[in-house]
Amino acid sequence: MPTNTRRKPRGVVNNRELVELATSACPIVSIPTPDLVHVTKVGWGRRIIDRGALERRQCSVFEKELVYFFLARPAYRFGAGDEKNDQLNFFPFAIVLSPVALPAPYHVYPFDTGAYMAGFYDEVVDPSIYIEDYELGPDLSAADRHLEWAFENVANYFDARIRPALASSIPQWRAVAQTWIRIAGLASVGREKPDRRASAIEVAYSQSIDLRQGHGRLLVFPEQLLEDPLGRNTAFLDMLRVLNIDFETYDWRPNETPDSYADTIADVIRRSLPSKVA
Repeated sequence: MPTNTRRKPRGVVNNRELVELATSACPIVSIPTPDLVHVTKVGWGRRIIDRGALERRQCSVFEKELVYFFLARPAYRFGAGDEKNDQLNFFPFAIVLSPVALPAPYHVYPFDTGAYMAGFYDEVVDPSIYIEDYELGPDLSAADRHLEWAFENVANYFDARIRPALASSIPQWRAVAQTWIRIAGLASVGREKPDRRASAIEVAYSQSIDLRQGHGRLLVFPEQLLEDPLGRNTAFLDMLRVLNIDFETYDWRPNETPDSYADTIADVIRRSLPSKVA
């Protein structure tokens, strides 16, 4: 299906099923908003640290400059993430932010919109439903409400475990909700190649995010970015001190695949959120 047919034609009103179902089931949200996670390659991560900010980039899906995050999960996948590489700059670099002092997001979606538009979920997608019909709203409370309605708690969400009886509790004519449940199921543990992006809540901002204003909470990157047998990366260490952000490292090895470190990074981030993922 050509990409432009997935977008809502001008003048067509969004379907609000997901928002209505979550609001009806969870009028009062009981969970705190989890942190936001941005995953990029080490090469871009170094530039972000040098500039002290996550800067907007043109989004081909929504044709607007945006900065993207996932709620709690480091679910982003690189285009060649399953191919071996021997260059440090091509491996994952995760940035965890506290959303407390951030402005309102531009949008919140219940999956990776880029993957949706690229056809990664086509085996279950209903072509009569536009991508905008899945939008949860331009505020983090919409993300929290969807998480509680669909997953019950952050621990289940982190593991991509949807409430077992959710689909059977929704009328079949609620096609947006039923299709979203099928999309989210592509992230399920037990699938041969689960795509964790399929149920990761996407949060996008139309403003660049300044890491020097206390938003940054944790960085996760290869230990070899700090030092190797030939010397220490003093310039990078100096920038980390200026930004005053905690960091943890993983042990990188050349000629592994970038995807092979996904579980390691997820474990580090999960351990950093004990009170929210209990």
